[in-house]
Amino acid sequence: MVWILPDSDGGSIRARNGSQADDAEPAEEEAEVAEAETERTYQVTVTNLTEGQPMTPFVAATHQSGFSLFDRDQSASNGLQQLAENGGVPVLVEELLANHSVADVQVAAPAAGPPVHPGESVTVEVTANAEARWITLAGMLISTNDGFGGVSNVKVPADTKTLFGYAYDAGTETNTESYADLVPPCDGLGQTGETNPALAENATIHRHPGISGIADLDPAVHGWSGAVIMVEITLVP
Repeated sequence: MVWILPDSDGGSIRARNGSQADDAEPAEEEAEVAEAETERTYQVTVTNLTEGQPMTPFVAATHQSGFSLFDRDQSASNGLQQLAENGGVPVLVEELLANHSVADVQVAAPAAGPPVHPGESVTVEVTANAEARWITLAGMLISTNDGFGGVSNVKVPADTKTLFGYAYDAGTETNTESYADLVPPCDGLGQTGETNPALAENATIHRHPGISGIADLDPAVHGWSGAVIMVEITLVP
């Protein structure tokens, strides 16, 4: 994106040099037109497919092909860990915004506020460009220790694309399934919003094994089978 920074008087930097700025305007205008032709806006709709798992708002990013937020056997970044353990959406957003391979970051959240309830859909628009033509998104499975649902490195479509995202374990916290170790939105009984070093798992990202029922979580209520989200990506005309 072309940024024209304001000066102290509220004008723009390119307007400071009088006639020199005027001479540069046609070239700048041509660059802006070229950029507009390569930028595309996409509507991203995410549906929570689970029957008993509330989810956080989804962090969606467009990025270059070499970037990866999550892959199996990869260690979770701090931003992803905070999302998966504590619902730390702002932490992941800040981390992504600081990455030069990322073009745009948006959050898909319910109008009434989080969480995203089972069966609920949320929509957001993201911008891609000639280099950043891939989309990744993730949201926490709230009634888990460090589970999240997401899709990674999806090529933007020419028109529309529908795909399904599965549950992953960030590999950062032991799956105690105890309310004492879960965030408060879980049945309204979770008690923590911070990482507990005593539960550190020091593993890597892997497919989530599901709810086993070893403590407070009930597989019949909090469990899932197959995909946990459906993602629809549509080019905005």
